[in-house]
Amino acid sequence: MSNRFRQLVFYLILTAFVLSACSSKSPNLQSGNKSTPKAAVNSEGSVEGGSEAPLVTYSDTKQGFSIAYPKSWTQDKSVTQGVKFVGGDDWMALEFVTPSTGTDVMTYAKNDVAAVSASFPGFKQLNMNASTEVKNAVVLGFNAEGTSTVTGKAFTAHNERYYMPLTDGRIAILTVVGPENQYDREGVRDIALTFKMTK
Repeated sequence: MSNRFRQLVFYLILTAFVLSACSSKSPNLQSGNKSTPKAAVNSEGSVEGGSEAPLVTYSDTKQGFSIAYPKSWTQDKSVTQGVKFVGGDDWMALEFVTPSTGTDVMTYAKNDVAAVSASFPGFKQLNMNASTEVKNAVVLGFNAEGTSTVTGKAFTAHNERYYMPLTDGRIAILTVVGPENQYDREGVRDIALTFKMTK
């Protein structure tokens, strides 16, 4: 009986040791070797990521401005007035306009809705407010119809357009476009907050 008891204890210890050794080889359980979650494709065929992409700064010395954009996006070199970056089904564009003398930024933004509506199929205005986070800016939020460059499938886009008045009388307009199911208000705001005139 004593030998059987010793054998049972030995097998229990051996089993516990083997299980412990197997679990320690899992990369997700080791604190110094965490695996990075891969992006998943949603039902509409758009890529859904885990963490936000880091921002990098683009500086244009000729036009005299700088702005950050997601590191994985690429610049659309065909745009020479302002700048445009594209990342899959998302894109952002910065442009500069000169309003009529005496036109404030809110008035300009309200008058601009018709042009935006004509440029974005399925345009539906969601809001227009003075920003409490980006100094003196007005924000237009709207939905529109989009088509995935990856899958060719249609999707609903949730877009934001920041109107930011400049000291020289112009208005900088930042438009950020992307699928509604990936909409990140804080991420768009963070990009707008990085915009600076450098001359």
